[in-house]
Amino acid sequence: MWTRRTVVGTACATVLVAGCLEEESDAGEEGSDGTEGADAEAESDGYDPRLDEIDAYDPVDRTGESEITIDISSEGEPAFDPDPVVVDSNTEVRWRWGDSDGAIEPVEMHSPCQWSGSDGGSSHSWMFPFEGKYVIGYSSSDVEEVTGTMFVVDP
Repeated sequence: MWTRRTVVGTACATVLVAGCLEEESDAGEEGSDGTEGADAEAESDGYDPRLDEIDAYDPVDRTGESEITIDISSEGEPAFDPDPVVVDSNTEVRWRWGDSDGAIEPVEMHSPCQWSGSDGGSSHSWMFPFEGKYVIGYSSSDVEEVTGTMFVVDP
């Protein structure tokens, strides 16, 4: 059953992804310093994917999968399972939690594609087209924010 919220959410997601893909199509252009693609764009707009931090986190490797699920528990350890995690770009990431008034949102995002999270419900999914380090926050009326870390890499 399609609710108004589902239709609006789907339309917004489509517009955001289309904007992200348009920026990604410029990836083959050469920068003024001779660098190509996303590297040239990253240098020109200050975008730093912070992938050099992966080794410090020792993440669970979920690359090569088209979709993954991350369970969120506000009371358990770890709060995000798996956490930290590394996924390929454009992998569908689904977060699930038990509290229907929970919200998931970006805490730290170094990406030209701005994901805004979700307010309410018991799950949310998103495909991240740009590589980088993402810190994701979860909060609800019963819990202060807990965070998880995800690295998105180019497959």
